[in-house]
Amino acid sequence: MARRTRQEAEQTRQDILRAAFDIFSRKGFMRTTLSNVASAAGVTRGAIYWHFKDKLDLFLALAEEIEAAAAVRPDDLEKLLVQSLDDLKREVLNFLAHFEKNDRYAIFYEMVNHNTEYTEELEPVRTRQREVQREFLRTVEEVFGQLRSRGAVRTDLDPSHAALSLIAFVVGLIDIWLSDRQSFCITEVASVLMDDFFRGMRGTD
Repeated sequence: MARRTRQEAEQTRQDILRAAFDIFSRKGFMRTTLSNVASAAGVTRGAIYWHFKDKLDLFLALAEEIEAAAAVRPDDLEKLLVQSLDDLKREVLNFLAHFEKNDRYAIFYEMVNHNTEYTEELEPVRTRQREVQREFLRTVEEVFGQLRSRGAVRTDLDPSHAALSLIAFVVGLIDIWLSDRQSFCITEVASVLMDDFFRGMRGTD
């Protein structure tokens, strides 16, 4: 009986997260209330408070769940498996494919980065974004360092500069595409642009 209760509790938590995704995506953080989420999930506000401290805690938990499911966290980049710039290109294209498919991660990314009015209440979200960004920079810098050691990129390539350039390239491309999705196919264009982008980085192998 206890095991069934735990399963039911987890099911309720997942129902709340699914409802929160739908409501946050449509209304944004500020205009969403826990009553909205409770109604959409078919639970009481008390059930939400059983699993989450408040609306912000629910929002952060949803971000973690979506990123984990999409495998887009810094730890999801298999650094040791990226042995060439072609491998790194593949990882970037896999990431950009989320936007082309308009899946949950892409929808949530756009809401967080383009459709959210940031207030003091949301400072923990900003802090989390900065921490994730810094971790991505460190991770990609490590990748470029490993590629330099293998001779896959120029010996004089600065891994920190290369990492910052690549992340700026990817984020900028996403922002341009989100502003006009009909103008180009993001993965097709990214594939061509990355060939040009990486050409000056390649080593002698």
